[in-house]
Amino acid sequence: MLQVFQFLDVKTLCASSTVCRRWYHLVCDRSLWKFVDLRSWPLSLRTLWKIVRNRLSDSVLELLIKGFIGTTKKNENISPSLLEEIKTKCPNLETLGLCYCDMRNVPAQCLPRNLKSLLLDHSIVPLGWFEGLQCEKFFPNLLELNLTYCTRVENSDLLSVTKIKTLENLNLSYCYRVGDEGIHHIACNLSNLTALDLSNCPNITDLGLHHIGRHLTGLKSLNLLSNWRITDAGIPSLVHSLTKLDYLNLSSCKEVTNVGLSEITDKCKKLKVLDITGCSAISERDISEARLILPQCIFKWP
Repeated sequence: MLQVFQFLDVKTLCASSTVCRRWYHLVCDRSLWKFVDLRSWPLSLRTLWKIVRNRLSDSVLELLIKGFIGTTKKNENISPSLLEEIKTKCPNLETLGLCYCDMRNVPAQCLPRNLKSLLLDHSIVPLGWFEGLQCEKFFPNLLELNLTYCTRVENSDLLSVTKIKTLENLNLSYCYRVGDEGIHHIACNLSNLTALDLSNCPNITDLGLHHIGRHLTGLKSLNLLSNWRITDAGIPSLVHSLTKLDYLNLSSCKEVTNVGLSEITDKCKKLKVLDITGCSAISERDISEARLILPQCIFKWP
């Protein structure tokens, strides 16, 4: 029966516990509460308290919560006291997701410090929220930080984020306030990065590419989708030292032509996927020549 219960979501599990006493005890089995995904629906703060107190334990490795941002409700479902309770109940928590949550009244210092992944996509993260990282040793084990659609994040915040030296995966997609200055902070301080998502950050120019290519030589994945200010002039300095790159997305970077494509195929010999969808200045003939140089690479075009 436990094997069947492993396929149920949290809501169904909780409903199943009311069927009979045997099912109640089965639902309480810790093996069912290692990966807790509550993102299917936003839950009130009161409901979250019940789940944390009654269901969570030191067996939980992943906890994903969805807030009310983007809905008609004004409810808050994250509080400092709730996060303190999560830290106490789930000392082995590795991944915490707080998507669509309002973090304005929740200091970063309230988060569990031993996290490996912190997912804050589509949340309201106010200016200066990461400043606490500058004065204390936070997140000594953090490998992944997802700030997708955290549109209030700007360059000064990234200076604070660079205190997390262990970061390997950073997602800044749709953080439109981020520009070349912020990229400089990241590139000069986060040398362990292997994956960087800067899609839909329109303030990034060729100067930002220069910072990336000069300092982040260990990158394996780079997403620059829809950054329309990027041109052929920035491609040589970007790819010159990125010998480990196996994924590059330049989709809708309309100023990139066959000149930039030639630089990429010449330097990035380990490339497995190159997305140049929407790069209208690149012709089918250019793609055919590139495929001869990098036969192992998948070219996404037009």
